[in-house]
Amino acid sequence: MTNEDGRPNVVLVVAHPDHDSATWAIAREIEQGIQADGNTTATTHDLTKSGFDPIFGKQDLAVHRLRGEVPADVRREQELLDSADAIALLFPVHWWSMPALAKGWIDRVFARGWAYETSSESGQSAVRALHFIAVAGLDEGTYDRRRYKEAMMTQMVHGIAGYCGIAESSIKFLYGTETDEPRVHEQLLDQAYRIGADLAQRAQSARDQEAA
Repeated sequence: MTNEDGRPNVVLVVAHPDHDSATWAIAREIEQGIQADGNTTATTHDLTKSGFDPIFGKQDLAVHRLRGEVPADVRREQELLDSADAIALLFPVHWWSMPALAKGWIDRVFARGWAYETSSESGQSAVRALHFIAVAGLDEGTYDRRRYKEAMMTQMVHGIAGYCGIAESSIKFLYGTETDEPRVHEQLLDQAYRIGADLAQRAQSARDQEAA
């Protein structure tokens, strides 16, 4: 799973309609962090701009039942992800979970026969690494007291990535984006950059292990 020039590739999928939002500011810093080592590429995929339809329909159900062809729009998404050493899904937290666009993307793209229960010789998921990055408006204390962080980890890391048999998965939270304090926003952007650098390191390590 490489890009055309053979370097490790991280696909950053962003589920937010406003490019002036905190989510997109964070996305740009993550992208910079991924590319900082000069060896890893970042492919940023704007789900809103792509026009991807998140509604799970009859064709998707037929795929799940192994009775139909993968819809063309889903196949395009899967082909994009086939180029990835790692996938990072970035989204604002809606009702203590991911927004409908991101969840529908998971519902349709992470299909049976591709993301899990595959027909490949290895039987492994087509996805090597899946990392969730949650942009939270409130502070970390709220997530800890209400156990929202634990619930989201169970849903996404264990319920999605674990169920698919994806070898590597994590969830990162960036808290307090609704504040007006410039210092906090600077810290969030610094955290985002470091998340990107870590994604690049993970992608390179996976590549090195594969080559060993």
